[in-house]
Amino acid sequence: MEEKPFFKRYIEISVIDDGDRLRIKGSLKDCRFGDTLHEIDAFIIINPWDGEIKEINGHMKTLPLEECVKGLETLKELVGVSIKPGFTDIVKNTVGSSRGCTHLATLVTNMGNVSVQGRSAYSRMKITDENTRLNIIRSNVKNLGLINSCVSWREDGPIVRKLRRQIQD
Repeated sequence: MEEKPFFKRYIEISVIDDGDRLRIKGSLKDCRFGDTLHEIDAFIIINPWDGEIKEINGHMKTLPLEECVKGLETLKELVGVSIKPGFTDIVKNTVGSSRGCTHLATLVTNMGNVSVQGRSAYSRMKITDENTRLNIIRSNVKNLGLINSCVSWREDGPIVRKLRRQIQD
């Protein structure tokens, strides 16, 4: 028997090299009983080295109530904020508040998480000197709170062990 979901959420996020900064494009689409309920796009421009948000905006293509569009106004409060530990709480207390939109907050939070991967890829692409790259990784590990953030990044896990070996060499 084929499963037919009555609710489905799609989230797609991409990180694009924009010279000395990164562009992050995200979209969230909710479908209920096959009809689109929410369709939201967000765009963030960040500094790739510290994750500071330089620009952010959004667009609601499909929304259940016209009033929902007011939630986009809260995005401007994130300009100047850096994507690092605590970012999720900032988004929850602004974009995810009664002045904002919980669906938009979900998208922006996910975009923040993905930006960490994008920033890592960007530094690998831009920094060819191994010592400089290692210093950036070490700084990011500390500033982004990566140690003990998952099973692979645990204190005695494979990534941290490899990083320690590289630092010792």
